[in-house]
Amino acid sequence: MENFIEKHKEDLIEIVREIVKIKSVEEKEIGDAPFGKGVKDALQFALKTGKEMGFKTKNLDNYAGYVEYGKANESISVLGHLDVVPEGKGWTHPPYGAEIEDGKIYGRGTTDDKGPIMAALFALYTLKETEIPLKKRVRIIFGTNEETGWKGINYYKQHEKEPLIGFTPDGNFPVVNREKGILNVSLVKKFASLNTNVIINGGERSNMVPDYAEADIKNLPNDLHLPENVTISGNKIIAKGVSAHAAQPWEGKNAIVLLCKALAKLDIKEDVKSIIEFILDKVSDDLYGERLGIALEDISGKLTLNLGIIKVNKEQGELTFNIRYPITDKAERIIKNIGKEAEKYGLTVQKTRDLKPLFVKEEEPLVQKLLSAYEEVTGEKAYTIAIGGGTYARAMEKGVAFGPVFPNTKAVEHQPDEYIAVDDLVKLAKIYARAIQKLTE
Repeated sequence: MENFIEKHKEDLIEIVREIVKIKSVEEKEIGDAPFGKGVKDALQFALKTGKEMGFKTKNLDNYAGYVEYGKANESISVLGHLDVVPEGKGWTHPPYGAEIEDGKIYGRGTTDDKGPIMAALFALYTLKETEIPLKKRVRIIFGTNEETGWKGINYYKQHEKEPLIGFTPDGNFPVVNREKGILNVSLVKKFASLNTNVIINGGERSNMVPDYAEADIKNLPNDLHLPENVTISGNKIIAKGVSAHAAQPWEGKNAIVLLCKALAKLDIKEDVKSIIEFILDKVSDDLYGERLGIALEDISGKLTLNLGIIKVNKEQGELTFNIRYPITDKAERIIKNIGKEAEKYGLTVQKTRDLKPLFVKEEEPLVQKLLSAYEEVTGEKAYTIAIGGGTYARAMEKGVAFGPVFPNTKAVEHQPDEYIAVDDLVKLAKIYARAIQKLTE
């Protein structure tokens, strides 16, 4: 297996580069593309690649698709996604250029999750070409809006009734058997009278630390003393932060918070001012929810808090939070406590979306086989870990996240200049080939 992958690694690299070049950020439905043309194009490229490799393929109305190998009744699944978060700002390489420099492929989706799922596809191709016997069918399943709502994989499950058992290459190594719950909470304040003084916008997705926020202000003073990374352009105050995945908010710098620190010095309409005060009093640089009274920690780690989006217009203000909570916690507790604190500032909980935590016992054969595969290929001791990210493992009847991020490797997903090292990509294919072999024994 490993010799085949080494011999054909240039093919793997080229496949990953080609799919990274497709801008598959979710957009509005158009024709037969439920998540926009880019996402559809990425799915069709993946299925075309699988067909050229000699696999059976199926497209489920551009909501999802899969390649399949084998004819056994029992099956295992590898489930990944082809959509990506917006590129954001601060890139030094073209976000969809798939440039190779210093042994790294740069581009949005190289690590999350196009590179890894294509490595899994190449791993299955390796097993097929080397004629290694598999006692179970294998499906490599491509989801299409993992970053924004899971409609794609839910559509798959509605139309394909077979149980999903296996792994997703969308977490960390060695094996992620504990994933925190993911809770989105939107707070809204309706204004008593029209706000014609200041319009505020910041953030693109709740699951990203916002790297940009701006306030359009009438009669902007000329003598403002602004914090670092906050500037004035015409009537706008602009804050620039550092983007990061909401599961690791400490990797970023929140532009919304930076902007509010500057706005606090202005004479602003009371309704809007109370929203700014709420952010500075109850959020600010607190990444763990202590000020909101929601902090908690267990074997899966600490609760984390990300203020991902702010929208203040003439009629109302809205804040959207992304919270990763420990596996023993409850969303109801968090919502109740946030609501209690928000009410003091005239904000109320309007919308919530909860993705329950995941926990698969280490003793499960699924986990043990993946741990073994990792050890055999890397020569390193394998163990189970917890993450704050939410993966497609939760969409499975029994599933865990397995890679692609190696221990002591910098987190680059959702960040500018996202990349995957070529050597790591090749290693992924080797690990996934061994894992699929073991899971089908």
